[in-house]
Amino acid sequence: MGVCQSRSDRRKSLKQKQLQIESEQTIQEKVKVKENVVPRHKTMPSIHCYSSKEKLVTCKSVIVSKIKKRVYGEALAKFYAVLNPQFVYKNNDNMGLVQHNITGVVRVARNISKPTEANQDFDHLITNLQEQSYCSLHFANIIELYQDSKSYYAIQEYCSGGLLSDKCGLIKEEEAIYIISQILDILEEIHKQDNCHGSLSISSFALHDQTNNHYVKLIDVIPVFQAKEKSKISEMQKDDRQAVALILFQLITNKPITSQTVEMIIKRPKDLPTRTEWYQLVVLLLESRSSIIYESVLQNKQYREIVQKQEARYTETIINKSVKRTSYIQQQILILMNSIFFKERQLQLEKIFKKNDENKNGTLSKEELQIALGIDEIIDDLFENIDCDGNGEIDLDEFILHSCDRKALITDLNLEAAFKELSRKEHIVPSNFSRLKNCDEEKIENNMIEFCNSKRMSLEQFKKLMMDLL
Repeated sequence: MGVCQSRSDRRKSLKQKQLQIESEQTIQEKVKVKENVVPRHKTMPSIHCYSSKEKLVTCKSVIVSKIKKRVYGEALAKFYAVLNPQFVYKNNDNMGLVQHNITGVVRVARNISKPTEANQDFDHLITNLQEQSYCSLHFANIIELYQDSKSYYAIQEYCSGGLLSDKCGLIKEEEAIYIISQILDILEEIHKQDNCHGSLSISSFALHDQTNNHYVKLIDVIPVFQAKEKSKISEMQKDDRQAVALILFQLITNKPITSQTVEMIIKRPKDLPTRTEWYQLVVLLLESRSSIIYESVLQNKQYREIVQKQEARYTETIINKSVKRTSYIQQQILILMNSIFFKERQLQLEKIFKKNDENKNGTLSKEELQIALGIDEIIDDLFENIDCDGNGEIDLDEFILHSCDRKALITDLNLEAAFKELSRKEHIVPSNFSRLKNCDEEKIENNMIEFCNSKRMSLEQFKKLMMDLL
């Protein structure tokens, strides 16, 4: 009896030493082994794709900053396969490209070597990586943490568009300013939390994907989580703002940065276009002394117009001008699937929608939609097409619904994953929807009866319902 009690105590002690902090992966790995898994083919990685194992934590509001990440003691290889051990973003040899063994999601694994001796600053870093997240859409947060005896492995979103530095000298002034607006969005959030980066450069950023929408993310996030002396934070924030100015200068001129660059820019040499909007913004950032700079930039009319124009260009390219009409249940399924498989794109659209909702009533009028799309011609037909319920206003769901890439979204694999998420006991019933998102169960029930002659829907019926939209 005493021996058994001793062994039990030892087991409890070992368990208490493991960090039991919830993360996205906690949800994934607690699924019962007996459940059927919807596999994603290894040759089809997607940075947007979340299968049924990655539960729909995005469908209902979740405050990311309050979700703590568990540090897994198991080997990283148990969950991820290394796609290319030589893959790196330039000057980041400690990063590798990996793919989740179940979901097929492609991510970056960052190796953080453990110190040989106790180190308070290192412990502070790991704690911050577990506990902190940033809300900016342009911050590539750490998603999961693993560890072995020698290292921690921080799993991070993969930005497939390449480093921002690859765009130097290849983009227009307005596109460069749009990129800077995204970087300022990140910095403002970091600085408002009395924090800073401290070693920001153009190599700290990458393009989110390979489209031409100039959507960037901060990938060099570790410095943000490192311990810093409070007395130095203000000066380091100034360095951050100066770094942004130099990034803008590099993007347009493709000139290398030296120790004399800042002084040269401020002197406004005659061989540079010192009267242009972008150059004035560079000088403004270089000379800024406090966080008031973020408000000052936004008060600049030309700056606001440039950012609005670029956002409208992106929105206009993805809004479907003519699509097949959908029933209420098809709308809810499309929106739900979009939040799973194209989460990042949906977050971008939510931001654009809220920005153009001038009176903050949760809808877009015809005039507000016209501004959001950046077009002058009459949009009566387009507005009527997007306004599914015909109430004369467009809500967020309707706006997102008409931005869905239906061909990319409605595939066998995606439909099977979505069905698994919605179903209970191999069927979908109306109440399954409200478990994941706000919706009208009565309308869904009526649509089900009309389509299936039943209040229950099978996988085959589900696939036929959605495939009819192609």
